[in-house]
Amino acid sequence: MKSLNITILLVCACFGTLLADAVKPFHFSLKCKELKLLKIIILQDASVHINGYDGSELLITGKNDTSTGPINGYHDISALAAQIHKSTSADFAPRIIENNGMIEMILQTTDANDITIQLPKRTHFSLQFVSHLPKSMLSLTGLYGELMISADVPSVFINNISGPLSLTSAGINLKKVINISHVRWNKAGHDNSPLLFIASLNADVNLCVPPGLKASLNLKATHNRVYSDLPSHQLNYESSKNGDLAVKLNGGGTQVFITTEYGNILLKKEL
Repeated sequence: MKSLNITILLVCACFGTLLADAVKPFHFSLKCKELKLLKIIILQDASVHINGYDGSELLITGKNDTSTGPINGYHDISALAAQIHKSTSADFAPRIIENNGMIEMILQTTDANDITIQLPKRTHFSLQFVSHLPKSMLSLTGLYGELMISADVPSVFINNISGPLSLTSAGINLKKVINISHVRWNKAGHDNSPLLFIASLNADVNLCVPPGLKASLNLKATHNRVYSDLPSHQLNYESSKNGDLAVKLNGGGTQVFITTEYGNILLKKEL
């Protein structure tokens, strides 16, 4: 079967003074396009929230989050400097190119530093995203299609997904954290392919594990440590090589691969 590739490109320079005005929402119908790969590329310093829902429309909204204000005890005197003019748009106003196998959208530069994307929850979804704002984050919630994520952002939160998930995180952000919880493990495939594949340069990776999960974990924290608060009787350690740690939970099962060069790996009981 053919897949319909959808590429969305958000291009923006780093934002300056934060404004309170919201960016005009963008709507795009995905009805009758079930065999699609939705690919979004975001080149903008921002926090991004990806939420799956039961509808058939892609909805992108943006706002200016002013919660990242000045450091306590200090005043923002940036306005005293000469302002650099930046060409921005009041809405995403995409230029759309469509052919038999691709829909490409190039969104205009906006002042938004907080972007929310709602999409049909069973969408096969690919994201490329880079943000260097210290408090910026990426969240993915309620998505039940295949996920292919490449993100360089300080914090990543993944919750209520069915996978498979491939997540790579590399770049210049000095310290990062990746949190994964409430995976729908019972939806794992039977072709022995990994349900989760996580690769990072320097992120701490926190994986929440529900009681009784049967999984085969391949873990590698090259220059750091692997920690666990799981009951010892659930863990069976296999021979390790090249710094890898092979762990079978409750006899083994669903394949999980996690690699971080300079971060820690934490296996924790899911509440």
